[in-house]
Amino acid sequence: MEKSTPCDNSRTPVRNYRNVPRYETQTLSRSPELEFIASTIESTLCRLGFSGQDDHFMDQDAARLLELFFDQYHFNDTEKELGDRTQGKSYTLLCEVIEEDLSDIPKSDLVRVMSSIYSALQRRTKGSDEYLRFINEYSGE
Repeated sequence: MEKSTPCDNSRTPVRNYRNVPRYETQTLSRSPELEFIASTIESTLCRLGFSGQDDHFMDQDAARLLELFFDQYHFNDTEKELGDRTQGKSYTLLCEVIEEDLSDIPKSDLVRVMSSIYSALQRRTKGSDEYLRFINEYSGE
Protein backbone atom coordinates (compact mmCIF):
# COMPACT_ATOMS: atom_id res chain seq x y z
CA MET A 1 0.00 0.00 0.00
CA GLU A 2 1.39 3.42 -1.00
CA LYS A 3 1.97 6.07 1.65
CA SER A 4 0.04 9.27 1.18
CA THR A 5 0.88 12.77 2.28
CA PRO A 6 -1.68 14.40 4.58
CA CYS A 7 -3.67 17.10 2.78
CA ASP A 8 -5.76 20.04 3.84
CA ASN A 9 -9.20 20.63 2.31
CA SER A 10 -7.67 22.09 -0.86
CA ARG A 11 -5.84 18.79 -1.54
CA THR A 12 -2.52 20.60 -1.00
CA PRO A 13 0.02 18.43 0.84
CA VAL A 14 0.60 19.54 4.42
CA ARG A 15 4.30 19.46 5.15
CA ASN A 16 6.30 19.88 8.31
CA TYR A 17 9.19 21.94 6.96
CA ARG A 18 10.81 22.00 10.38
CA ASN A 19 11.63 18.31 9.91
CA VAL A 20 13.61 18.79 6.70
CA PRO A 21 17.18 17.55 7.40
CA ARG A 22 19.57 20.36 8.32
CA TYR A 23 23.11 21.00 9.44
CA GLU A 24 23.78 21.93 13.02
CA THR A 25 25.15 25.43 13.59
CA GLN A 26 28.53 24.04 14.67
CA THR A 27 28.83 22.04 11.44
CA LEU A 28 28.07 25.13 9.36
CA SER A 29 30.57 27.27 11.24
CA ARG A 30 33.37 24.72 10.80
CA SER A 31 32.97 24.41 7.04
CA PRO A 32 33.97 27.32 4.77
CA GLU A 33 32.01 25.71 1.91
CA LEU A 34 28.79 25.42 3.92
CA GLU A 35 29.26 28.95 5.28
CA PHE A 36 29.66 30.21 1.70
CA ILE A 37 26.39 28.51 0.70
CA ALA A 38 24.55 29.99 3.69
CA SER A 39 26.00 33.44 3.06
CA THR A 40 24.99 33.31 -0.61
CA ILE A 41 21.40 32.34 0.24
CA GLU A 42 21.14 34.87 3.06
CA SER A 43 22.56 37.63 0.83
CA THR A 44 19.89 36.82 -1.73
CA LEU A 45 17.17 37.02 0.92
CA CYS A 46 18.57 40.39 2.05
CA ARG A 47 18.59 41.61 -1.54
CA LEU A 48 14.91 40.74 -1.79
CA GLY A 49 14.15 42.28 1.59
CA PHE A 50 16.02 45.52 1.12
CA SER A 51 15.75 46.13 -2.60
CA GLY A 52 14.04 49.48 -2.11
CA GLN A 53 11.02 48.41 -4.14
CA ASP A 54 7.48 49.00 -2.92
CA ASP A 55 6.90 45.27 -2.43
CA HIS A 56 7.39 44.41 1.23
CA PHE A 57 9.43 41.24 1.53
CA MET A 58 9.16 40.00 5.10
CA ASP A 59 10.39 37.01 7.06
CA GLN A 60 7.30 35.01 6.10
CA ASP A 61 8.10 35.63 2.41
CA ALA A 62 11.66 34.40 2.93
CA ALA A 63 10.33 31.31 4.71
CA ARG A 64 7.92 30.63 1.84
CA LEU A 65 10.77 30.80 -0.71
CA LEU A 66 12.71 28.24 1.27
CA GLU A 67 9.59 26.06 1.50
CA LEU A 68 9.18 26.22 -2.28
CA PHE A 69 12.77 25.06 -2.64
CA PHE A 70 12.12 22.20 -0.20
CA ASP A 71 8.98 21.25 -2.11
CA GLN A 72 10.98 20.90 -5.30
CA TYR A 73 14.29 19.46 -4.08
CA HIS A 74 13.39 17.59 -0.89
CA PHE A 75 9.79 16.52 -1.45
CA ASN A 76 10.33 16.13 -5.23
CA ASP A 77 7.28 18.12 -6.34
CA THR A 78 7.17 18.76 -10.06
CA GLU A 79 4.78 21.70 -9.83
CA LYS A 80 5.28 24.82 -7.72
CA GLU A 81 2.47 26.52 -5.81
CA LEU A 82 3.45 30.15 -6.34
CA GLY A 83 1.23 32.51 -4.40
CA ASP A 84 1.53 35.53 -6.70
CA ARG A 85 3.70 37.21 -9.34
CA THR A 86 6.03 38.76 -6.75
CA GLN A 87 6.63 35.39 -5.13
CA GLY A 88 7.34 33.92 -8.56
CA LYS A 89 9.90 36.65 -9.32
CA SER A 90 11.56 36.13 -5.94
CA TYR A 91 11.77 32.36 -6.43
CA THR A 92 13.18 32.87 -9.93
CA LEU A 93 15.88 35.15 -8.51
CA LEU A 94 16.75 32.60 -5.82
CA CYS A 95 17.03 29.85 -8.45
CA GLU A 96 19.18 32.08 -10.69
CA VAL A 97 21.59 32.79 -7.84
CA ILE A 98 21.80 29.09 -7.04
CA GLU A 99 22.43 28.25 -10.71
CA GLU A 100 25.09 30.95 -11.09
CA ASP A 101 26.93 30.68 -7.78
CA LEU A 102 26.11 27.25 -6.36
CA SER A 103 25.57 25.00 -9.39
CA ASP A 104 28.33 22.58 -8.32
CA ILE A 105 26.79 22.03 -4.87
CA PRO A 106 24.68 18.87 -4.50
CA LYS A 107 21.00 19.67 -3.98
CA SER A 108 20.99 17.62 -0.78
CA ASP A 109 23.62 19.96 0.72
CA LEU A 110 21.66 23.01 -0.45
CA VAL A 111 18.52 21.62 1.18
CA ARG A 112 20.33 21.00 4.48
CA VAL A 113 21.92 24.48 4.55
CA MET A 114 18.63 26.13 3.60
CA SER A 115 16.86 24.11 6.28
CA SER A 116 19.38 25.46 8.81
CA ILE A 117 18.54 28.98 7.60
CA TYR A 118 14.83 28.16 7.81
CA SER A 119 15.24 27.00 11.40
CA ALA A 120 17.13 30.18 12.35
CA LEU A 121 14.47 32.28 10.63
CA GLN A 122 11.71 30.55 12.61
CA ARG A 123 13.57 31.17 15.89
CA ARG A 124 14.32 34.84 15.25
CA THR A 125 11.18 36.17 13.56
CA LYS A 126 8.39 37.86 15.45
CA GLY A 127 6.17 38.23 12.40
CA SER A 128 7.80 41.13 10.61
CA ASP A 129 11.35 41.37 9.22
CA GLU A 130 13.42 40.72 12.34
CA TYR A 131 15.37 37.85 10.78
CA LEU A 132 16.05 39.75 7.55
CA ARG A 133 17.33 42.75 9.53
CA PHE A 134 19.53 40.48 11.64
CA ILE A 135 21.16 38.72 8.69
CA ASN A 136 21.46 42.01 6.81
CA GLU A 137 23.96 43.10 9.46
CA TYR A 138 26.18 40.14 8.51
CA SER A 139 25.28 39.12 4.95
CA GLY A 140 23.69 42.19 3.41
CA GLU A 141 25.18 43.94 0.45
